[in-house]
Amino acid sequence: MPHYTKFGAEARKIMFQRNIKLKDVAEELGVSVTYVSEILKGTREGKKQKPLIARLLGMESGVCK
Repeated sequence: MPHYTKFGAEARKIMFQRNIKLKDVAEELGVSVTYVSEILKGTREGKKQKPLIARLLGMESGVCK
């Protein structure tokens, strides 16, 4: 996966397995697709959104760090 952080790569893997699109995550969080993508790539910090993304995808706690 090109240029994803560890968090982003894990999130994208789960999204791929569950057929969840960036658009779906963005709509659930009330933010833009671009913003979610930037969080996963690490170009935006997304302090408030990262834990929400992790919870939405059922990721392990502590993966947001």
